[in-house]
Amino acid sequence: MFAALIGLSAGIMAADTALVVRAVRFYRADPRQSPGQTQVTALIRLPPQLPQAGPTGEVSLIIAVRVVEADGDTLYQQGWRKRTAVPFPRGAADRLDLLRFTIGAGSYRLEVSAEDSVSGRRVAASVPVDAYSEPPPASDLMVSPWLRPVATVDTIPQPGEFRRGGLIVAIAPDVVVGGATASVAYLFETYAGTAAEANLTMSVIDEAGVSRKRVGPTPVAVAAGIGLLTGQLEVGDLSAGHYRLVASLAIGEQVIERDARFEVDPTVASAPAALSDLAFFGGLGGGALDQAFAPLAAIAAGGDLSGWPVLGSDQNKREFLERFWRARDGSPRSTGNERRAQFYDGVIYANAFYAEPLLGLAGWQTSRGRVFLRQGLPPQVLRRPRRGSVPAYEVWRYFEPVGWFYVFVDRGLQGGYVLVRSNDPRETKEARWQELLTPTGVREVVGFLGRSVLAEQ
Repeated sequence: MFAALIGLSAGIMAADTALVVRAVRFYRADPRQSPGQTQVTALIRLPPQLPQAGPTGEVSLIIAVRVVEADGDTLYQQGWRKRTAVPFPRGAADRLDLLRFTIGAGSYRLEVSAEDSVSGRRVAASVPVDAYSEPPPASDLMVSPWLRPVATVDTIPQPGEFRRGGLIVAIAPDVVVGGATASVAYLFETYAGTAAEANLTMSVIDEAGVSRKRVGPTPVAVAAGIGLLTGQLEVGDLSAGHYRLVASLAIGEQVIERDARFEVDPTVASAPAALSDLAFFGGLGGGALDQAFAPLAAIAAGGDLSGWPVLGSDQNKREFLERFWRARDGSPRSTGNERRAQFYDGVIYANAFYAEPLLGLAGWQTSRGRVFLRQGLPPQVLRRPRRGSVPAYEVWRYFEPVGWFYVFVDRGLQGGYVLVRSNDPRETKEARWQELLTPTGVREVVGFLGRSVLAEQ
């Protein structure tokens, strides 16, 4: 995303047989000194073959971390014991860990080691960390297989996750994604003295230096002080290989760049996606088939659902669902159906984050859930709580493939979050949207989306 490019990921050891470490830098101003403090988030992945189970099947690993100054002195040292089992009961999440520390200006080396207390085997890795010698315009670029906003029902990170502000992010020292619906999530902070309008361009560069994908320039608002820009980029159309995600942020004449590496590997597609439609629906019966059919209303068009055999046999219903998803399979030559897997994973997510229990609505039945199932997580969100007469509201903004926006207003017990404004021709508009949002809310939305939101759609 920015002008001074420093790739801390150069110290990553990529093989799955190695200990993998990635250091990502953020910045915090300090009124007592200049420059301020560099905050480092270190992402750690243990090799799968390191731990050896003891007589009871338990594994005990000792993780040690040391931050070394340029002259060899130890600035910071910490160790902790990690207990698990073999095979890992929580999968890859049991091999992930995270450490945060703060350093002043200078050059350092982050050393990480892990020792198996049963076999005595030890692995180690290190990465250089150059702390900021002057206030930067932005942090490093952090990439992840996914991230999600914190919700009232989901405030505590699960194994393999960590929380950063209002986001829960997957711990991913090396990001590997795959499948037709693969995407790479990203985030970085900006450090501007005053609020400004900017343009953000996201590019994917292959190993030969060729640009394989480009989104933008897209108008974004840069906040005064610490701002956050985040989103996700679909990469399911890329062939297997290693890539760099490059973010370029243009603020006036200044162009700020940051990049981070990721890998596309089709073999990492999730297991449900690897199942054929026949196998997936063949394992369902009775009410489960009706539950698989109901959310299709969020994405179906025209008479796509008119042939559903309401009173038919389980086999009739399986055949209908197989036909529906076969027509939407983006990679019919593969065994599985990634689009189907993505959709039903999305239903679970929508039910967790967008349900409105007071109205008896599952997440996929709500305005936000419907848009999410069609469009995925929005790259940009403006979220405001209720303030006096101004209702709580959310604005979702998408850049790819079309610049859609969606304005949701919380009508409380009258109807929860409802869609009141959008440039999506598939959506019904609310004629009284400005009245519901109030003049203050309208001004804020115009500041976020521009005056085009006021035009008749």
